[in-house]
Amino acid sequence: MVWNAGKSLFGGRYIIESQLGEGGIGITYLARNQRNQQRVIKTLKEEILNHPAWILHRNKLRQDFRDEAVRLAVCHHPHIVQIETIFDEGNLPCMVMDYIEGEDLGQHLKRIGVLSEAEALLYIRQIGSALTLIHSKGLLHRDLKPRNIMIRIDKPEAVLIDFGIAREFIPNVIQRHTVYRTPGFAPPEQYEAEAPRGEYIDIYALAATLYNLLTAVVPTSADDRRHNINLEPPQYFNSNISNRVNQAIMCGMDLESTYRPQSVQEWLDLLGPDVGEDITEIPSTLIVTPKEQPTPPVVLDRQNWQCVQTLKGHSSMVHAIAISPDGQFIASGSNDKTIKLWQVATGKLVRQLGRWSSSHSSMVHSVAFSPISANFSYQGDSGKSAGVTDLNRGILASGSWDNTIKLWDVNTGKEIRTLTGHANWVNSVAFSPDGKFLASGSADCTIKLWQVGTGIEIQTLTGHADAVSSVAYCPRTPATNSQDKQLVASGSNDYTIKLWQGYTPRNIYTLTGHSFFVNCIAFSKDGEIIASGSGDNTIKLWHVNTGREIRTLIGHSDSVWSVAFSQDGQFLASGSWDNTIKLWHIHTGTEISTLTGHSSYVRCVTFSHDGQTLVSGGDDDTIKIWRRG
Repeated sequence: MVWNAGKSLFGGRYIIESQLGEGGIGITYLARNQRNQQRVIKTLKEEILNHPAWILHRNKLRQDFRDEAVRLAVCHHPHIVQIETIFDEGNLPCMVMDYIEGEDLGQHLKRIGVLSEAEALLYIRQIGSALTLIHSKGLLHRDLKPRNIMIRIDKPEAVLIDFGIAREFIPNVIQRHTVYRTPGFAPPEQYEAEAPRGEYIDIYALAATLYNLLTAVVPTSADDRRHNINLEPPQYFNSNISNRVNQAIMCGMDLESTYRPQSVQEWLDLLGPDVGEDITEIPSTLIVTPKEQPTPPVVLDRQNWQCVQTLKGHSSMVHAIAISPDGQFIASGSNDKTIKLWQVATGKLVRQLGRWSSSHSSMVHSVAFSPISANFSYQGDSGKSAGVTDLNRGILASGSWDNTIKLWDVNTGKEIRTLTGHANWVNSVAFSPDGKFLASGSADCTIKLWQVGTGIEIQTLTGHADAVSSVAYCPRTPATNSQDKQLVASGSNDYTIKLWQGYTPRNIYTLTGHSFFVNCIAFSKDGEIIASGSGDNTIKLWHVNTGREIRTLIGHSDSVWSVAFSQDGQFLASGSWDNTIKLWHIHTGTEISTLTGHSSYVRCVTFSHDGQTLVSGGDDDTIKIWRRG
């Protein structure tokens, strides 16, 4: 059965537009979701499931299909196709993926002929970066080839697709191999029923892909090579290939796996250096002058923190938390689309912000209290004064994957207004030190600055090459009290942190050093240090006044998703996908405590004003309150 145009799936959430293609057991469709965005829906062919030869195996077929979707879902990377959701339509499992408008590298090669070395290396490095993440998740792709790499139509960006035969691996442990392989791109190990698995399997295929892009020739298959049919070096077909790249390809395609590089990065290094972005100097007018005072005393006690309460009430992952300026309330945002307010002292649920008409329509990814404890008159959407609100715990901002920001009157639970303008998910929101302005970072690669009192967008900051994951204001209020001099920082999936000059579109400087997504950033309370947490499992500390890295904190075994400074500037808390929270001494970089208790990823952490309470939220749907013993 083939779904025709207009077919409604998943309770009307998706409408089929056309069939895109089909393979041996699968079929793909172009569809639109409820936001009128194009998506690809992949499912199994019904005739395969009902074929007599497959009836005894159809449950395994369905399970293998779902496993492919799950493998894709855990691999978040700009060069890996992203999963939107997984569902069953009748007896057919379905996965919904981003629609990548463009052509695959096989089509691209056929259309233009051999690629220049520069273009080919650009795509190979992008896919190499994606593979590094895949391998860090304990997976091998096992089917790398030009046809499984898409090139976006509007920019030179490669995206890895089709995880149909991806499998888990334990390095060098003998495991059974699926019989499926692509001759010319599959290494000799994939011709064996049982063989060790390692990153070198994908390295062979990545090198073979580069061979193909630079020569338009499919390399001699590994099986033929084992039967004494030579693999000609790529320079044999294209004399313009550099010696360095020629040698790297042949090294990556060595028949003996132990002679190949053992990690993707090791092989990429053989191709030569990748040009990075320079760090420019910060203007002297914006330099934060370090205070002339003795270094604070080093405190290396183990800080016996205890979980004193676990708050349950959200029905899905807790992505965001914030503590009110007076330290009495916690705001939490969740994948269940709600914002809840809790009492710190008792753990009691006070209220849920928003009702049917005003709630977010997707995940709440960030929340922030306005920092100023003063009366502030804000304008309603009609332009008339909407009243006076006590900002001590009065205004909360929330950013959502419905592409909007909402401002809430915390005292009444009512929505003040919705800020629209971002073209994709809002990942982060942050108030200025005076509470008059709000910054938002989005998956549309921009930062927007808003006037809180009017809801007017006053500036859009552009310069990041990928999604903006985190934004923060420098807490130092300039002596001139000029909004121009306030500093805004942003962290991005392009691996960088940028510092911006207040409400001008000027990027003062860019911090580079992380080798993967920058998931979170935070300023120290004196505005002199920026901390950044990354998908490379590290935290980096940077001097604001020089842009130089102070040190790298190593200890987490998975992505770092949240960082927070204590008020006295001596300690940093970090939350990670390794299910732990770590506490670090800033001035020595020493790890002083590891907090365990969450049963899944820790998404967010924050300190109370007095530094005696720590609050965390995670994918186990809970919020935990920790107190120092």
